[in-house]
Amino acid sequence: MMNSRAAFVAVGLGVSVLTLLRGVVLMTVLAYDDLGLVALVQSVILFSGLMHFGLLNGGYRLLCHAGPGYKQRIIDLAYTGFGAIGAVMALAAAVISFWLDTDLHRLIAALAAIAGFCTLVRSWMTNEMVAAGRLGAVNLVNAVSILASLVVLLLLYPGVSLIDPALVAVIAMAIQPVLFVVLSFATGAALRPRRLKMSRRLAGIIFSAGFTLFLTGIAIQLMNLMERSYVLSEIGLEPLGRLYLAFLFLTLFQLAPNLIQQVFLPNIVKHRKARDMAGVSRELRHLLAITVAYSFAAIIALWLLAEPLLGLILPQYVADLHWVYLIMPGLIAFSLSSPFALTFNVVIDYTWYIVAYGAGIALTVGAFGIALIADTPFSLDGVMILRSAIYCVMAVLLVAGWWRVSRRYPEFRLTVR
Repeated sequence: MMNSRAAFVAVGLGVSVLTLLRGVVLMTVLAYDDLGLVALVQSVILFSGLMHFGLLNGGYRLLCHAGPGYKQRIIDLAYTGFGAIGAVMALAAAVISFWLDTDLHRLIAALAAIAGFCTLVRSWMTNEMVAAGRLGAVNLVNAVSILASLVVLLLLYPGVSLIDPALVAVIAMAIQPVLFVVLSFATGAALRPRRLKMSRRLAGIIFSAGFTLFLTGIAIQLMNLMERSYVLSEIGLEPLGRLYLAFLFLTLFQLAPNLIQQVFLPNIVKHRKARDMAGVSRELRHLLAITVAYSFAAIIALWLLAEPLLGLILPQYVADLHWVYLIMPGLIAFSLSSPFALTFNVVIDYTWYIVAYGAGIALTVGAFGIALIADTPFSLDGVMILRSAIYCVMAVLLVAGWWRVSRRYPEFRLTVR
């Protein structure tokens, strides 16, 4: 089991490296204004992929210990919900297209809607396969879909395609989740719904377990959107493109901790259900140790390798590392708090999630609001320092919440043997 979990994380990190390669290619070919547009579209895709209203989080939490019959009922309800969400996304894309001034932007909006919906379904499929232990299937489909995304990038080079470079970049981003969904269904890697049916009782159980986690995911993407919208409106599209390296690093850095938590959660839930307090504590210690090791390795790599490698591959972007360094302290703090925050998902008590993520939203809105009212705009440095500080505040609140929860549930203390 440990080997399969290690392989899952290793392949996930490999996909992260290939995603980084895709970002490097885009930074090589695209101008700063196109990079700004791509960064904005990426935020919309990620935001759309989170519009599940708790269905994904609550369903995954229940799948971790569901029997075959109950599992199929959850899957049927999930895809019924996805059908309704997809219809709303399509309507929203159609309405937004009327406000756009070029056919290119309308096409990009349509692709963003499709990619956002498939990102949502991909997340569900990944959770379902991980909960069932089909980690090899996730690895294979992940690898094929990211490789296909890289192949599309060949259209960026002169003489290969007449398509607008920004459109090629969006197609490359969109094809990854779309192909993941298609392959997962075609190969049977992900379980299919047998019928579309809405059970009000089951829906209530799922949404009560997952709605708060949905709000936390929305909070992070809402902060991203507010941040990028502020830079776009107050500083400009080209400066937004200059933050692309920091955004790319932020996205890639968080992939590994998310993958690691994903494979640890089912075991922690099972140990707790079996009243194995030592097992719960042991799994949390292992999760924390891996997260600390990963964060330390990231700091060393950024310190020693980032500038030489970037200078070798993309020398024009070396100056943009400045904004990566500014956001790094808060990002590390937030990452180290994630093993502690996982306990809220296990006990299905999300009070401290609401406190921490609510504080993040309030601080973001307050800071940008005051800057606009006082007519004292943030610089790019100020925007990145603000995000780093907000991450630190959220991390402190999440660890404080774990401390309070562990007093009620001693199995979450790291010292239980």
